[in-house]
Amino acid sequence: MSDRKFEHPRHVKAFPKDDPIKPCRLTTFLGYKARMTHIVREVEKPGSTIVARGGVETLRPSLQRLYMTRASAYRDALKSFIEGYQEGIQQIMEKKEDSSKAQQEGNTDKNSYIKI
Repeated sequence: MSDRKFEHPRHVKAFPKDDPIKPCRLTTFLGYKARMTHIVREVEKPGSTIVARGGVETLRPSLQRLYMTRASAYRDALKSFIEGYQEGIQQIMEKKEDSSKAQQEGNTDKNSYIKI
């Protein structure tokens, strides 16, 4: 597998320059498997511990953030659906109780009328 270093290199040849004025953007992929993608940007703050370590700051993986956002959206939608479903069930049960009470009251009136 000596041709792998030419066909599919696993290292980044050059980091693109990052403008600190602009918002953070995806600059480099360092991984090749799932959950191994990282956002990297240079840090130019003098006296920072990150500068002492090499001047590159790694942010949260963007794909993980996307998956978490999608999962939370699905979770919120499912919660609202379940709450609405439970409210609907409660309303139906209340209507059934009211109608059964009305029928029982109506039956007692008819029974008392017949007995007299």
